[in-house]
Amino acid sequence: MKIPLWLIILLFAGYTVWCANFWHNYCKERCCEDVSAVTASSGEPVFSWNNPEPVRDTGFPEWKKTLLSKGGQGDTLVITGWYRASEKDGEALGMKRAEALRALMRPELPDSRVRFVAKAVADDGLAEGTPPKVSASFNWLKMVLKADEGAIIESDNAVTFLFPTNSTERDRDPAVDDYLKKLIEKHKSTTSTFTVIGYTDDVGDPDVNLKLGRGRANSIGLFLNKNGIDQKRITVDSKGEADPVADNSTEDGRHQNRRVVITVNQ
Repeated sequence: MKIPLWLIILLFAGYTVWCANFWHNYCKERCCEDVSAVTASSGEPVFSWNNPEPVRDTGFPEWKKTLLSKGGQGDTLVITGWYRASEKDGEALGMKRAEALRALMRPELPDSRVRFVAKAVADDGLAEGTPPKVSASFNWLKMVLKADEGAIIESDNAVTFLFPTNSTERDRDPAVDDYLKKLIEKHKSTTSTFTVIGYTDDVGDPDVNLKLGRGRANSIGLFLNKNGIDQKRITVDSKGEADPVADNSTEDGRHQNRRVVITVNQ
């Protein structure tokens, strides 16, 4: 049976329309879905319109790990929460977003090392019903100390005390005393143990530095013991110039390496 030419043309046109429609729907459901998945997998928190709570995905832990790795010992993370003119509450919304992100930095980064601010940004199409967008920025504020200053740096379950050059006397700094008293009060009635390790920079003889590190650790351990922590709960050690956390070729780096680290084991 011979098929008329007009029927062949009609069938071909119909098939073409069907293919185009199928491909459009397939891309919409599959291709676009893949693109959104790639975007989401970055792990960076995003926000829906007028919402102070971030949207996270499974990539967030790795994203957070990368962010925290960019900060040095004692550095402060500044979180800037964004808000747009179209969103309600303006600056207050930006601050709430920054506060919510600060909570996500715990426990690795304590509140004492996080600051947050709000900032107005240009309208980028975020509106009710649209996909979430990045609505915050993160910047590290480097810790800068003078050679004759000490410092207290909190991180997770440990606290680090920085020492001036050649100093083993932690009691010269009232702020250290106050901090230790609060730490003791918090754990006095618990079964927590304390590991106190002293470190130095690499200037001088390694054996001398090992003794210097122990002297620093002993000064902290002695204070813990005299103020209510049983000696059996305290382990003191020194690693001298081993395990530096900063570059010993600079004064700032050497300062960061002159430290005692208390780890609370619960």
